[in-house]
Amino acid sequence: MSKMQHLKQANSNKKKSAGLSGLSNNKKRQLKGLSEQAAHAFMQQRFDICEQLFRKIERIQPGNADVANMRGIICSETKQPKEAEKYFVDAINAAPKRCEFHINLGKLYLTNKLYPDALERYRAALQLDVHSLPAQLGCAHALTKLGHAEKAIEILQKAKKRHPRDTDVLMGLFLALSSLDRRTEARNCLSSILERDGNHSRAHLEMGRMELQEGHLEEAEREIRMTLAITPDDIGAYATLAELKKFESEQEADVAAMLSLHAHSESDSLDRMTLSFTLGKVLDNLKQHDRAFAYYREGNDIRHLHTTYHADVELAHLQHIMEAYTQNVFEQNSGLDDATPIFIVGMPRCGSTLTEQILGSHPDVETKGEWGFLEELLSRYNSDDNPLTLERITSFSPEQWGEIGQAFLDRMKAGHPAALRLTDKSLHNTRMVGAIHCAMPNARIIHVRRHPLDSCLSIYKQNFVGQLNDFGCNLGELGYYYRMYLRLMQHWRDVLPAGVMYEMDYERLVANQEEETRKLLDFCGLAWDDRCLQFNKATNVVRTASITQVRRGMYSDSLAAWKRYEKHLQPLIRILGTEYNHPQIR
Repeated sequence: MSKMQHLKQANSNKKKSAGLSGLSNNKKRQLKGLSEQAAHAFMQQRFDICEQLFRKIERIQPGNADVANMRGIICSETKQPKEAEKYFVDAINAAPKRCEFHINLGKLYLTNKLYPDALERYRAALQLDVHSLPAQLGCAHALTKLGHAEKAIEILQKAKKRHPRDTDVLMGLFLALSSLDRRTEARNCLSSILERDGNHSRAHLEMGRMELQEGHLEEAEREIRMTLAITPDDIGAYATLAELKKFESEQEADVAAMLSLHAHSESDSLDRMTLSFTLGKVLDNLKQHDRAFAYYREGNDIRHLHTTYHADVELAHLQHIMEAYTQNVFEQNSGLDDATPIFIVGMPRCGSTLTEQILGSHPDVETKGEWGFLEELLSRYNSDDNPLTLERITSFSPEQWGEIGQAFLDRMKAGHPAALRLTDKSLHNTRMVGAIHCAMPNARIIHVRRHPLDSCLSIYKQNFVGQLNDFGCNLGELGYYYRMYLRLMQHWRDVLPAGVMYEMDYERLVANQEEETRKLLDFCGLAWDDRCLQFNKATNVVRTASITQVRRGMYSDSLAAWKRYEKHLQPLIRILGTEYNHPQIR
């Protein structure tokens, strides 16, 4: 699908041909009758009859905007996004002042995660009708996805004044507030929706996910069961259920329902992808590893079809980072002496959530999860006239690094006045380690490591949200990315001052929990506290794919898990080998 490159203002001749001027009254009546018949056929899902009627309309009035729009809707519903885009663009070009046409194209872009293009269309719709609720909701949704939730909330609060009982407005507010970690307000939005509509399945699903994140597993399952009672084929609910419970048999009704949904899902669709990952997890629990891997492979193959990940570009970027951050760059650090932040970095599924939970169990520590605010701060230095490059970043003055570091600290500490330490577990900060040290030279960086094959297998088994981890949906690409990650972390060992980065191995932590926990707390400048050994009882929120694991306490089930799938992992093994050599811990 293109990104609106061919949307243009219609010329005057096109506008004239699209209107009713020049048509006789008889032809106008014919058009009205045919349009009503087409609308009725559409409601009956008789798209073949719709097309016959469209052709009759076009014989009377070529370039009819409503026909183009209706064809776009049909193509959207039949999973033909490229064709849908073309028809919606034709409709807009034929009648650029029809607000609903811009909204329909915006919805298409939103569905296909083209958020900047969706925002552009919804804003165009709002210029035509400032009070259009669908345009307001779409605009807010796109802004939230683009990381501008505060702006989304402004729009939604205004919409709420005009539509105080509208559940779509409340759901939009929930999504925006959740993205800002304003959990109490977000939960209140869900409660308000359910007060108005107890059968709102999406609200039950989101409430279930919130309960799961907070470790309330019974409450979470109750909400998911409510979702499925209302919407028995809710694929997201089944995916969440698979995170909640261990299945004992393939004969269970839940598993049978998932298998049936998978069998009837459209090939290569996102629904099929979600179901494949879910069934892979279920069969892995049932120790049917060959069948589980087949589902994982299918899910990843579909994910690979939909990704924009380009291995050569990504690996070249990581190489560029290593070339840009030399020891000389760190001599220009901010000089800030604040030791509040703790950054937990590593590959996905490396044990970082476990590390965060251990630290979060300490009374002097609060966790921010995968916060990722540093990249947002740096992006503010980007502009069309002066693009933000690695060369620009690594040439920042101490004063510029000081501005970035202080802004990060101020935002991080807001709402946490009593915390001695605050954690940021954004794993992609592996590439930001240099910037972290330049902005906050007294911040502690913890690199969590795990056996490469266990780490990669766990990544391959996970249906990550977004495209940041799409290096993991092909075993070959995953192996080469992991090798480059190892090189990057060796680079940080070589250029960072001693004592800045601590490295902890997941396997050692599992084998020697208290000893490794003591070393971890010592590095963070924290006194010993027995509660850190009972991290599974912590009340902080967990949002990652490790939600249920960290609530179990320490366990060794996942050690050497790759051996159960060894015959399927040969592309990885050829690239990475089977030995895990621990670099010296600093």
